[in-house]
Amino acid sequence: MPNLFKEKARVLGISESFNINSQFSYMVGVVMRKDLVFEGLFVENPKIGGNDATEKIINGYYSLKRNDISCIMIDGCILSMYNIVDLYRIKEKLNMPVICIASKEGKNLRESFIKNNQRDKLEVYEKLGPQKKISVAGYEYWVRFSGIEEFEAKHIIKSFVVSGRTPEPIKVSKIIARVFMKKSKV
Repeated sequence: MPNLFKEKARVLGISESFNINSQFSYMVGVVMRKDLVFEGLFVENPKIGGNDATEKIINGYYSLKRNDISCIMIDGCILSMYNIVDLYRIKEKLNMPVICIASKEGKNLRESFIKNNQRDKLEVYEKLGPQKKISVAGYEYWVRFSGIEEFEAKHIIKSFVVSGRTPEPIKVSKIIARVFMKKSKV
């Protein structure tokens, strides 16, 4: 497993943007070193409300053709209208630690999935388990992680928080995803 504490450890930061009237979102993954050097990106289009976010992340990672990424950092586990990321599947498939980061506590969606007879989503959602509240660099985050310990997750987050609360790889991927969404017709 890659060393999360290396001076030039690399993270794949993933975020997305979507328009509620579209069928697909724009998911962008950005490879960034700890010294904030930007080294690559991928763009995928998961279905809004679909069940393909996990596979899109795995496909995006493979499209980069890199073996030097230390960790995947995702802007939350529940994307575009409940397209749920299975961080445990990503960790197992890629043999890579995964952190899902949110700036606020998420709602409990269990009852909504039951009410709407979305058993597939309920299964993945329950597998995620509860969010864990942590403090890093003076900010509070609600996280889920796989393949690492809490102190390692805190270290990675702290290493990439430069200006404001959002870690830089997620911030950059979010900016790029918004540009794609605004300029496209998907």
